[in-house]
Amino acid sequence: MDKNYKSYFLGYFIIFGIIITVLSSLISYKIHMIDIDGSVKKYAQEVSLSRKNYILKPHIDQMDDIVKSIANDQTLKDFLQTGSSIKKHELQNLFLTITNSDKAIMQTRFINASGKEVIRINRDNGQTLPYIVKEADLQNKSGRDYFQTVSTMSTSTLWHSKLDLNIENGKIEVPYRPTIRIAVPLFNEDKFAGMVICNMLSSELFKSIENSPFFDLFIIDKDGNYILHPDNKYSWNKYTGIKRELYEDFPEDASSILAGKAIGSKFFAYPLNSIFNNDDNAILLLRPKATMIDSLKNNNKIVTLIVALLSLLISIPLGIYAARAPIRLQRALHSSNIELKRFSDIIDRYVVSATTKTSGIITNISTAFANISGFSKEELIGEKMNIIRHPDTPKGLFQDLWNTILQGNSWEGEIKNKSKNGEYYWLEQRIFPIKDENGDITSFMSVGSDNTAKKELEAIAMIDKLTHLYNRRKMDECLYIEVEKSKRYNKPLSVIMIDIDYFKKVNDTYGHQTGDTVLQKVAELINDNTRKIDCCARYGGEEFLIMCPETPKDGAIILAEQIRQTVENYSFETVKHLTISLGIASYDDADDMMTLIKKSDEALYMAKHQGRNQVVFYS
Repeated sequence: MDKNYKSYFLGYFIIFGIIITVLSSLISYKIHMIDIDGSVKKYAQEVSLSRKNYILKPHIDQMDDIVKSIANDQTLKDFLQTGSSIKKHELQNLFLTITNSDKAIMQTRFINASGKEVIRINRDNGQTLPYIVKEADLQNKSGRDYFQTVSTMSTSTLWHSKLDLNIENGKIEVPYRPTIRIAVPLFNEDKFAGMVICNMLSSELFKSIENSPFFDLFIIDKDGNYILHPDNKYSWNKYTGIKRELYEDFPEDASSILAGKAIGSKFFAYPLNSIFNNDDNAILLLRPKATMIDSLKNNNKIVTLIVALLSLLISIPLGIYAARAPIRLQRALHSSNIELKRFSDIIDRYVVSATTKTSGIITNISTAFANISGFSKEELIGEKMNIIRHPDTPKGLFQDLWNTILQGNSWEGEIKNKSKNGEYYWLEQRIFPIKDENGDITSFMSVGSDNTAKKELEAIAMIDKLTHLYNRRKMDECLYIEVEKSKRYNKPLSVIMIDIDYFKKVNDTYGHQTGDTVLQKVAELINDNTRKIDCCARYGGEEFLIMCPETPKDGAIILAEQIRQTVENYSFETVKHLTISLGIASYDDADDMMTLIKKSDEALYMAKHQGRNQVVFYS
């Protein structure tokens, strides 16, 4: 009897185990089949995110910044005011420099209010240098749709063209060159004065987004025309004349796509309006590849078979019951780990981040950080963060940074760093402390983005091209800040206005080239005789302005006299000897930036009125 019971229970447990195995395998298979749809959707979201936010948007934002910087440049404003040939030449050089800074720019143009190209910089392809187009080859664009659109805009807002192929002399250029045009209208005394427009080669941009192991990628306009197609001969079919209807690629979903539906049976749609501000209403379409679905299904079958075989090997019912919960937990944990790793890889590739000890020793960095710094991860980990510190960065900035984060607060700002090869780069960073469960700071984490291109454009806009001193606009910004500091902290502040005596005679006698040489040398002498905290600028034609923070009247007079004697004793090439007149004003409680400059100017006038080659303090 005992033997029969043993056989009965053994058979019962075996049959029960088989039933549980079969049922659990079927349920697992069904769950995984449901998970396939969710996985495909997640993959689609990740692919769209990487294409939109890490490829398309940064490129278009950078081009927007370039166009806005040109439109706001003082050289362009001066040319609109004067129309002089000198300003036109300077503006051509500015356009040429900016076009040369980015291989994606194939044209940079200034078109006047009548539609005539005044300045045009061309690049034949991404591998050649840009050049200035001869005046005889400049065209009238008044009949082009982009000119007619931009010329009627009421404010200086950016305009994006449709995504199309480049047109020259009324014909589509062959070989095809996909182009995005970005323009901004210009105004002079509230009247339309023309436009700045950049043509961006977009072939490489679209190439960088078209390949995916899991999806076929399309970009269409609001009418269903193809801008990008996996079969390249159908791309840009609106312009090339090659017929291809949307329903041929999406027979079941074409009408849903054009109606604005985001997800269908065989597509995922993501609008691109936030990137391309134009009439295309472009849409990024992702169509899952059959190989992707088959691969997920095969993996599901393999996993299900493995689970079934493992379950059959478990003969004790309690073991079967005990194993169910860990299997479910492990499956969820595995999916979470895959998702976490995927997003971690994206962050590692595209986000400039680093972790340090409280002593500043680097413990971890992202791949993006290593790429921008030029160092490998092995070279940086274990070193102090000051390995990338640029000597130009003020010590006070780092003192403020450390005071902030050591108190447990986050710090935000821009830092100039030095790469391995000695070149500089700018990071816009946020640094925050990481604390343990007791609230003690254990380390710091820095997250930033590359800000180098923006800073270089800002530098171009604030430096006088001839003397390499600050220009008037930058001096006004600096002086405004120092006046506010003097008001708040009751600190002394002086300014020195300088004018070269009889400079017009130098130009009339020796020519403007010699005059420019004199201006450059005087600027050098002024710069060599001032402190690092002083701010020197070319403030007018032959006028210079020195701002001396924390400097009272006596100190300013000593400095001014030193500069006056230096110039008087210097033997200039060709001209030999020159003198300068200097006017000084010091800040008092009733002053603002304009009154302080006015006082120094009046003191300068007295110095020239009293015979020149002297220093006069405003009284």
